[in-house]
Amino acid sequence: MIPRIHFFEFGDWRRLPAAIRHGITDFLEFAVRVSDLYAAVTPRLERALEESGAPVILDLCSGGGGPWERMLDRLGPVRAGRIRVRVSDVYPNRAALRRLRERTGTALEVIEYPVSAMAVPAAIDGFRTLFSAFHHFRPDQARAILADAVAQRQGIAVFESTQRHPLLLLYMLFTPLLVLLATPFIRPFRWSRLLWTYLIPVIPLAVMFDGIVSCLRTYSVAELDRLTRGLDDQGYHWECGVARLGPLPVGVTYLIGLPRPPG
Repeated sequence: MIPRIHFFEFGDWRRLPAAIRHGITDFLEFAVRVSDLYAAVTPRLERALEESGAPVILDLCSGGGGPWERMLDRLGPVRAGRIRVRVSDVYPNRAALRRLRERTGTALEVIEYPVSAMAVPAAIDGFRTLFSAFHHFRPDQARAILADAVAQRQGIAVFESTQRHPLLLLYMLFTPLLVLLATPFIRPFRWSRLLWTYLIPVIPLAVMFDGIVSCLRTYSVAELDRLTRGLDDQGYHWECGVARLGPLPVGVTYLIGLPRPPG
């Protein structure tokens, strides 16, 4: 297997101009929504939510909203009104998250102030989810995120759509073309998006670069298992694996942790 390399991503750069950052997250949200990328792991997440009994999902590192426009209708407890969803990010794309809330109604709440997955305030409880965000953290940071969920007795689910697989690395080379084709259909319309996509193609190149680095950063199932070692001694059950995407040799990697019931 290709070794894990923790390299720089533009999305992690604090000084990245907002117009470029939001152009990147707008495209990623559009791509996830159109492809329904996380459909393969929805049943696992629903089972974990039912088992946890949590009344709230706290989505961390939400970017422009990720999969939630589709996921809200797919998850039975959310559709039935038994669970609410709160989305958050350390660099919140407030405009995109507000539009998501307007489209989805009262089932979703936007936390508009910055929330770091590394330091979730104890007052913000809920079953924690991270979609294609866990690879941004180095092993000690990733372990700390899991340990904090354990310390606060919150369920947690990590899903990664990238893998250290040659097929996905090859796919990332074509993402600039996908950005060029998709941009006219991304709403709302922004002149800045056209500028940084067509006149100065920073957004397409940044999406490709970050996509390649994301693949190289993504933890394997074995590495995720090692990150949880010792945490199961604290009354937690962990499950990890890969949900395959049809006949392709790739899929969505998942890690789900739940507190064991007392007794």
